[in-house]
Parts: sequence; C-alpha cells; structure tokens
Amino acid sequence: MKKKLQSVIFTFFLCITMFGQSKWLSKRDKIVIPFELTHNLIIMEVEVNDTKLNMLLDTGSDKSLLFSFPENDSILFYETRKVKINGLGNGEVLEAIISSNNKFKVRDYLDNNFEILLVTDQNINLVNKLGIPINGIIGSSFFKDYLVEINYQTEKIILHKNAEKIILKKARKYENKEIKLIGNKPYLEITLDINEIESFNIKLLMDTGLGDGLWLFENDSIKCNQRFIIDILGRGLGGDIRGKKSRVETLELNDFKLNDALVSYPDRLSFSQLDVVKGRNGSLGGEIIKRFNWFLDYRNKIFYFTKNKYFKVPFNYNMSGIEVQHGGVTWVSEKLRFNKTGANSKELIYESSYEFKYKFELKPIFQIYSIRENSPAAIAGLKVGDMILSINGKKAYNYTIQKITNLFQSEDGKTIKMQIERDEKVIDVRFKLQKIL
Repeated sequence: MKKKLQSVIFTFFLCITMFGQSKWLSKRDKIVIPFELTHNLIIMEVEVNDTKLNMLLDTGSDKSLLFSFPENDSILFYETRKVKINGLGNGEVLEAIISSNNKFKVRDYLDNNFEILLVTDQNINLVNKLGIPINGIIGSSFFKDYLVEINYQTEKIILHKNAEKIILKKARKYENKEIKLIGNKPYLEITLDINEIESFNIKLLMDTGLGDGLWLFENDSIKCNQRFIIDILGRGLGGDIRGKKSRVETLELNDFKLNDALVSYPDRLSFSQLDVVKGRNGSLGGEIIKRFNWFLDYRNKIFYFTKNKYFKVPFNYNMSGIEVQHGGVTWVSEKLRFNKTGANSKELIYESSYEFKYKFELKPIFQIYSIRENSPAAIAGLKVGDMILSINGKKAYNYTIQKITNLFQSEDGKTIKMQIERDEKVIDVRFKLQKIL
C-alpha cells in the first residue's frame, strides 16, 4: 500500500523586530504544565511564535531544535543564519538554521528571546518512531531560570518561582545529589556494579531525551558483559544508533538501589562526530529517571529525588526482535446501523427496518523498520518493510506504537500472531517472545 508523500516547504524571514523579555505571566508562585509520557519521554504542548507544537523536553541537549511543522501551517522566524550540526547516529553532518529572538510560550511561562535551531533535513520525523507528532526538542535552557519539578505519576511539570520556599517545604525531604553543569547540561555521578566483581563510580549525562535507562561508553575498564544482544538502540539526528544491549548488576543513587537494569553500549561510530565531555561515561535516561519524582535546581546545582510508583517496575525490553514505525495512514470505514421505524428494541425488527451509514476515519499504518538478527521475528520470516495488518487477531490500526511496544515486552514465551502484507500478498506469521537477557 503506497501513500503519496506531502512535501513541506520551509520559508524563513529575516526580521529586525525585537521582543522585550518577560517570562512569568502567572499571578501565582508556580506554573503547572501537563505533559504526555510516551516511550519514557516527556512531550509538552508549546507555542513558538504563536504556532502550537509538540516538543520533547531534553536535558541532554543544550540547544532547542525544530525539525517539523504541523501540516498546512507555517511559522515566522527571526534573525536567521546557517550553521552545521552533528548528531548521534551514523549519518552525515546536518545543515541547520539558527534563529534568535523568537517567542516561546507554554502555559504562563513566556520567553521572548527564545533561540532555536531549525533542522531542515526531511528524513527526521520522530512521529514514525513514537507514534505521536513530535516537532522538536526543548533544550536544557528551560531549566535555567526557575526550580523545575517533574512528577511522573501525575504527568506534570511544575515551575516554582520561589525556589527557596519550595526547597525548605518539600524538596528537603527528598534525597539529593550535586550536579555539574557543563554547557548548560546536568551531569551526575553514580555507583554502578556491572557484574558481581566490578564496581565503578561513573559520570553520566542526565538525559530526559533518552528513552533507554542507561547508556555506557565502553573503554579499557568499562566493558559489556558476555551476555548481550546486538540491536538498534535508537534514532538520532544523524541516523540509527546501533550497539549492544545487556544488563548491569546494580545501580545506586544514594540510598536507592536498582537491580538488573538494562544497559546499552552504543558503537563508537555513533559518537565519532560528537565532542564528548572529558570523563563522561555515558547517559542516564528516561527508563531510570522516570522511576523518581524530582526537582532540578540549576542555580544551586542540586538534584532532589524520591522514588515513585515506577520504581519497582521490571526492566523489560522488546523480545520480538522487530521495531515498528508509522508507515503512513489509510482510510477505514465503519458500518453504522440505525433503526428507521423507531420500534422498541425488544420488538422483532426486520433487516429492512434498518438504515445503514458508513463512517470513515484515517487510521495509522504500521510497518517493520528493523529486525534483530536471530530474533524470534527474524526466524519466523518477517522482513524490513512488511506492513502489519493485525496482531493477535486485532487490527493493527487499533494499536498505538506504545501498545505494540508494551505487548512485545510483556511475557517470555507469549505467542504473537501477526498478519502482514508484503508485495501485495497477505502472509500469516506466528512466533513466541523469547527472553535472552
């Protein structure tokens, strides 16, 4: 099934209009911002120059980026110039346009001097991977001016104007660790037991833009266990990121200890173009960070945290071996039946007494974009590019990517029945989830 691709035209204007700065519009001492948690990532609805966008909140990025617009919409940008940027993955250096003095607004928070990088590479489209439209990334500058509280249980971000008051009243009851700010990005030191023998104090970038829990860079002392799988770990601005996936014995944040956490070791090519901070051993991502409700105090360089309902959730991974992405949309019709006679529902009604109407909706198409070698799905014969028609008897368009991910992480030995379309042929496939790690 083919879908005509729509082209997106980026138009940029150079304008000398300057905004004054004003950041706090609320009459209260706090601003509450709801967010959506998907794939362990924080997604916020914001406005950039009066256009509504979905943005990912990313402490691991010093800059804010925009790489897509809502369909049939445009944004006016100010004071633009071209730059080159590097990104995770094996792709080439990307061309971007940096724009200053823009208006950024989320609830009662307003920044009239917002700087953003416009990445015009049309291959960057996180909606394919996450299943919801993501237009860009809000970088770590969001955390600079106010005390930021993240509550994963209520899915709310709370900005506090009176930081000292909140720290004395609430945050002081939490555990705390010192952070180091390098390039406006927070770094934490934690204790890690990779196996029963080796223990390390390591320096990690605190990265809310990373869906995985833990990434480590292999070197002479930090090495992956012998039990691992080779997989696609994620997708960066430079393309897919490949590497090893394994587990660590324990990870400690003060008195909180996490056992058997998943760890990924990205290959060196993924970081070859980046200037990695000296002494950094990897990243601490959303799969671990979401297990805590926390405050981030940039001014005093302190991270306050306490465990929440996610703390004891097992560290699961995709046991199918396939990664799924959006492959477009299709029209789906639903037959609706109406009673023309107005007869009581208990009376005998003949088929001719009904009127039928059809409801048409656009539904997502899912396709396989990667397959792990020797995985259950690969052995069953699934291939990259296969369009998924149904999973366990349920039409694929009734799923979301998050629900498919949850299913593939659910239970060792669970049977998965899929119907796929390949070269205009419908094929039935069956396999069992297999836990290797």
